[in-house]
Amino acid sequence: MEPDYRQALRYALGERRLWAAGLLAALTLSEAWWVIYGWGPEYLGERWKGAFAGRLGDAGSLAVFLAVALAAFVVLKATGYLGEMVLIRQVAQGVRSEMPWFTEAFSASRGRYIHLAAALLPRDALRALLIYLPVPLLALWNRWDPRLDHLLLYVALFAAWFALLAAADFLVGVTAALAARGALLERQGMREAWRRGWSLLRRHAVRCLAAWLQVLAADLAFLVLAWPLSALVPWGAGMASGLLRAAPLRWLVHGAAYAVLAAFLVGGQTAVQCYRSSLWTLTYIRLEETGDNPPTRR
Repeated sequence: MEPDYRQALRYALGERRLWAAGLLAALTLSEAWWVIYGWGPEYLGERWKGAFAGRLGDAGSLAVFLAVALAAFVVLKATGYLGEMVLIRQVAQGVRSEMPWFTEAFSASRGRYIHLAAALLPRDALRALLIYLPVPLLALWNRWDPRLDHLLLYVALFAAWFALLAAADFLVGVTAALAARGALLERQGMREAWRRGWSLLRRHAVRCLAAWLQVLAADLAFLVLAWPLSALVPWGAGMASGLLRAAPLRWLVHGAAYAVLAAFLVGGQTAVQCYRSSLWTLTYIRLEETGDNPPTRR
């Protein structure tokens, strides 16, 4: 039997029917933009906060920041869950029959969207909370130890934060990924889906860890390529345009460079999202098939 990661990679790179939903998830659900550029819900919150600075006072500006950041988080996740919902349905159906197109998979799944979103939202809320946890800690630390006289304690504190983030991403993230598929494919409620996801994780911890590491490897591989390119391509465009005298030609060089970079980033992240979703769906199906009570899909 073909390993799950190879089948997921084949789907991500060769199955065009997945790409529309993968693109939707890539543009709204991916955290790669936050890692590379700092683009996230807080980015919009900061822009709105800056627009109202001086007119609403500190408390009002903070309220604007929180409201806009929270609204952006909800909208982005809600849209990303739509892409994830379609991807799950496409891969699950494609394992046993012909893979459906976006519209067909959406029509077959839309009645379960709220349940899938409810299964995924706790994971994303906890992840966002943990990611931004160092912000207040840094503010307190700068007041207490501005010159980093306690460097070892500082490093230990952030090592503990990173370990907490990794543990939560594995335990909660894997449970939520499996629960979302139970909510969509088996029509389970949120509590039942989470109980089932946690049960699968506990009973098949090694296999779930392998899938989690394979997903992590895909994310890291994209970042290793995208991070330097996001700096080198604009730098190369600037060097090339400096040799040109005509302003339209310089604009053309910059425009072409950014278009190529954007196409690579969006295309690469679309492939990563297709791979991630496909791998978790395949893992879920295999784990259920090896369980004591294989489900009947509807």
